[in-house]
Amino acid sequence: MTATPRSTRTHLAGGIALLAALAFVLGACSGATASSIPTLPAGAPTVPPSGLASACFDADTMAVIDQLKATGADVPAILAANKDKLSASLTAMQPADPAVVAWRDALVAAIKSDDAALVAMQISKLSSGQVTIPPC
Repeated sequence: MTATPRSTRTHLAGGIALLAALAFVLGACSGATASSIPTLPAGAPTVPPSGLASACFDADTMAVIDQLKATGADVPAILAANKDKLSASLTAMQPADPAVVAWRDALVAAIKSDDAALVAMQISKLSSGQVTIPPC
């Protein structure tokens, strides 16, 4: 006879705990209203359907680009040391902007042909803001 009341109390306590947890979760969610969620400013870049990583520079590529952008950079030496990695990374990048695609293709062609002057010219377009590519 004592097994039945104890079992009922256990179930009742479990039900109360479940309801309390549900109330807590619903209460926590109710704090996020449409007015409290930040919005992106007009013109801010958005994530493309394929993901941001495919339209940006990874950390290694950004480091090489930064070396190439530096004043007095030894472009031929930097290019010789990083040609394959830089070419592969840029080729894998899939930007949506046609102007960025054209810039990327011109830079990859310059890298593959070992044309340091053309690489420097393409990098200067990036440095001057003519082309904008975010880091990942």
